[in-house]
Amino acid sequence: MRKLFIYIIILSFFSCEKEEIAISPHSPGNIQTNQIELGTDYRFQTFYDLGSNSIVSNNLKTEWDLGFENGIDGYNIILNSSTYSSLAYVDNVSFYDTISISNLNWTWDNPDGNLDSTAFGDYRNKNGFYVYDRGFDLNGNSRGYKKILIDLINEFSYQIIYSNLDNSEPNSFTINKDNSVEFTCFSFDLNTIKNIQPPINDWDLLFTQYTHLYSDTTTPAYLVTGVVLNSEVLVAEDNSFSFEEINYSMIDQLNFTSNKDAIGFDWKEYNFDAGFYTVNSNLIYIIKDRQQRYFKLRFIDFYNSNGDKGYPTIEIQEL
Repeated sequence: MRKLFIYIIILSFFSCEKEEIAISPHSPGNIQTNQIELGTDYRFQTFYDLGSNSIVSNNLKTEWDLGFENGIDGYNIILNSSTYSSLAYVDNVSFYDTISISNLNWTWDNPDGNLDSTAFGDYRNKNGFYVYDRGFDLNGNSRGYKKILIDLINEFSYQIIYSNLDNSEPNSFTINKDNSVEFTCFSFDLNTIKNIQPPINDWDLLFTQYTHLYSDTTTPAYLVTGVVLNSEVLVAEDNSFSFEEINYSMIDQLNFTSNKDAIGFDWKEYNFDAGFYTVNSNLIYIIKDRQQRYFKLRFIDFYNSNGDKGYPTIEIQEL
């Protein structure tokens, strides 16, 4: 009787242990597609959410000029690189002098999103001001220049003073910090805040033009069309497995990065002889979204059904 009792206990122990260590297979989601409208002249910036496979919002790329970092300790200012804008620092003359753009040293934000590598940099202990080249409008014409002085920065707001290079159209504006978005965007055209970025928890990818930097000093910066990341999203890249082969079990083998241009623009290539873009559908991006879910994504086209460029089509699947 005692042996039978011990046997039952042992049997119960192994039955429970087997049930506790069993792992259910991870079921992937359905393969989905979506086409993003940037326009033939790439005029739109489109914010996209992976989880719902939906467009959150879009805007004309020329609707804003500068982005101001939110958060109590936030002080960084970013350029609207989708218009090919750039910045120069001036510290040897008064802000109220008439400025010429000759002999200025122009800089750009690093497209990887590193806030230690912005064109403005840490301006808080500097005595100079900035000249902003606003880049180009939708027709390729210059949007002009502005002088900018950061007059005040604290945990609640920024205060800026700006004008044209000849001191005409002087203005000042207070940008209050809004913690629901990463950057609060400002327009010189309207002298007002523009609601460009959706709340940071609502989007993963931004389809847009942006300024890419090359090490070649002859052409250090170039306007490209691609994808940049939400700062809370991670990406890994793979071209050794097919889209169908990549699965959840491979995640630990991948090297993820938070660089905003990790997807970037080189998933497509322009054939100058044919005058046509082709996409590399063998280049797979594995993305960890804001909710810690994993997706695989690839591009399968850059044209719409009418043959118009500027309509990237993606294929995604949750792992």
